[in-house]
Amino acid sequence: MPGSKGNLILIMMAVWVCILGSFLYWIEMDTRREEKRLAQTTAKAIYQQIVITRRWNASHGGVYVPITSKTQPNKYLPSQNRDLTADNGLRLTKINPTYMTRQIAELAVKNESGIEFHITSLKPIRPENKATTWEEKWLKSFEQGVKEQGEFVADGNITWFRYMAPLFTGPDCLPCHAQQGHKEGDIRGGLSVSLPYPPNTHFKLFTGFGSVAAIGLLFIFIGGTLYERKRLLFDATFNNTVPTCVTGKDHTILMANKSYWAEFGPLPDHKKTIKCYEHRPGKSCHTESCPLTQIMSGSNKYVCEPSKEKAGACQHFIVTAKPLPDSRGKVIGVVESFQEITEKKRLEDEKEHLIHALKKSLEQVKLLRGFIPICASCKKIRDDQGFWTQVDSYIAKHSEAQFTHGICPDCIKNLYPDI
Repeated sequence: MPGSKGNLILIMMAVWVCILGSFLYWIEMDTRREEKRLAQTTAKAIYQQIVITRRWNASHGGVYVPITSKTQPNKYLPSQNRDLTADNGLRLTKINPTYMTRQIAELAVKNESGIEFHITSLKPIRPENKATTWEEKWLKSFEQGVKEQGEFVADGNITWFRYMAPLFTGPDCLPCHAQQGHKEGDIRGGLSVSLPYPPNTHFKLFTGFGSVAAIGLLFIFIGGTLYERKRLLFDATFNNTVPTCVTGKDHTILMANKSYWAEFGPLPDHKKTIKCYEHRPGKSCHTESCPLTQIMSGSNKYVCEPSKEKAGACQHFIVTAKPLPDSRGKVIGVVESFQEITEKKRLEDEKEHLIHALKKSLEQVKLLRGFIPICASCKKIRDDQGFWTQVDSYIAKHSEAQFTHGICPDCIKNLYPDI
C-alpha cells in the first residue's frame, strides 16, 4: 500500500504539471496570436497610409519638388515634363509615387522607431527595388490570390514583424506602367513593412507558472503524505480485529470493517443498505440504552453491555460508542466497536453459581459447628422439626459427608461374646 500511494502522489504531480503545462501552452499560443494580430494591424495601418499617400501623388500625376543633392531627377521617368524651371529660376523635378515612397522609406530608417518599408516588384524598373527572397516568395503568393502576408522573424537581439501586401494598378498608374504591359487592376508589385520588436522571453509568465507549479507540487506532496498518514491511522483504528461500524442518525449502517461483517453476517442479497436494529437486533434497540440515542443526545462517549441475537443464540458484547461529526462539527452518527464477552459472561455465571453453592455449604458447616441437641442415652440428634434421628442421618443431611457402617471391638464383645 505505501508503494501504491507513492505512485498515486507521483501520478497526481504529473497530472498537475500536465494541466499547468497545457494551460501555459494555451496562454503562450494565444499570446502569440494576439501579438501577431496587433503587429499585423499596426503594419497594415502603415501600409494603408503609404498607399493613400501614393494615390494622392498619382492623382496629381506626380508632384514637383526642388532639385537638391539628395533629390535628383528620376532617370527612370520620361524626360518630357520631368524637369521644370520656375519664373524665379528655381529648378524643379517630378516625384512620382514610387520615388516618393523610396524617399519616405529612407527617412523612416533614420527615425528612432526603426520602422522599415520597401516597395518592390517581380519586374522592377529600378534594379534597387528588386525583391528579397522572402518578398519574392510572397509576391508570387499574391498572384495566387493571397491578400496579405505577415510573420515574426528573429534577427539577433531584435525580433521583426514582416508584413507585405500587393500594390494594384489604378487608372492614375497607367501613364507610367502601361508601357510595362500592366492594365488596370493588375498586381504590379508589393509594399513590405518591417516593425522591430524586443525579444519576447515571457520571463514573467514562465516564472509565475513555475511558482504556481512548485507550490502546487508541494501542496500535493504534503497533502498526499498527510492523507496517507490519516488513511493508515484510520486503517489501524478501524480495520482491526475488533468489529467496528459507522451508523448514521437514521440507524443506517454507513460502513463497517471486515471483523464486523464476520461477526454479524453479511448483508442480505436483496438489500444494499440495512438498519442497525435489523442487522443486530437486541433488547436495547429503540430504548434509552441504545448507543446511538445516547450519542445523539449529547454524550461524548457511551459504554454498555447489550446482548444481541445471532443464529437464535444470545451473544453479549461490550459496546463503546463515540460521536461521528461532519466537517462543521455537527454529530451525524455514531462509531461503535463491539467486544464479545459471551464466553466471559458464561464463565462469570458459572463462577457465581459456584460461589453461591460454596456459600450455602459453608452455612451448613457453620450449623454443624453450633449447639446440637443429642440424646445422652441413645445418642440420637433432634433436628429443626423436633424429630429425633440417627447421628449418621443428621450429618449426611446437613453436610456432604457419607458414612460406611461397621462394629467396633467393644460392641463386638457386648453383642457377640462367643466370637
